[in-house]
Amino acid sequence: MVEYRCPTCGKPVLPNFRFCKSCGARLPKDLFRKKEQQNNRSSSIHSSTMNADEKEISSQEIEPIDPAIVHALAVKGRLKIIDQEMEEILEEIENLEERVKVGLVPKEDAKKRVNELNKRFVELKISKKKISKGSASIPIFDLLDRKETAKERLDKLEDLRKEKSISQKTYEKMNREYKEAIANSEEQITQEIVKMEYWKDQLIKELQEKRDTLETLFVRKSTGELTEEEYNSEKEDLTEEIKNWEAAIEELKKLLRKIK
Repeated sequence: MVEYRCPTCGKPVLPNFRFCKSCGARLPKDLFRKKEQQNNRSSSIHSSTMNADEKEISSQEIEPIDPAIVHALAVKGRLKIIDQEMEEILEEIENLEERVKVGLVPKEDAKKRVNELNKRFVELKISKKKISKGSASIPIFDLLDRKETAKERLDKLEDLRKEKSISQKTYEKMNREYKEAIANSEEQITQEIVKMEYWKDQLIKELQEKRDTLETLFVRKSTGELTEEEYNSEKEDLTEEIKNWEAAIEELKKLLRKIK
């Protein structure tokens, strides 16, 4: 796959974009054509000389934060917001029905409002399904589950020992195994926490860059460099990214507070 980069800031850009989403600079019209020609000339040599380790390092340099994890965190955070709004809608509908019964709200007014709420509820359900599609798992949750499972097994092992259902030899062997599993999980969890702290800082930095870019786009539209249509198109995509980054950061902060 051909990778395009902004000549101003060096950040990756998608094909056919007019402006860089990282710095807001206008992209040269021939950027994508030139890059594709260069890539075609060098791809055969590059692929034959680049080993797996080099590819992994290169990928990490380009994207230090795993996009799948960012997406998973964003999904988790945004789903909570959606669930909360859906719950509030159901509560409001229930309250309206009660108020109609006691004559506090005219039936027609309540019916109109309930229709609006039901429409919004359906929109949220569709949005929830769309957002959660293809979400990756977050590694630290798997590690926490693994640790908890090992602890539960260790407790059951102790019960078996007390009941004298197993030999001392088997008990000692399984005891070591489960304790090693717990220790390994704890070590990996510690590593994940360090990584997540780094991710949090990176996400906060990138969020500010995206907000700055959005403001830059507004200036370009206001000064006539961008048409209203161009601005709205760029703004829509960038606004969605900002929502995801905000949700991911908030979820990451909550997760770190909970673990620590």
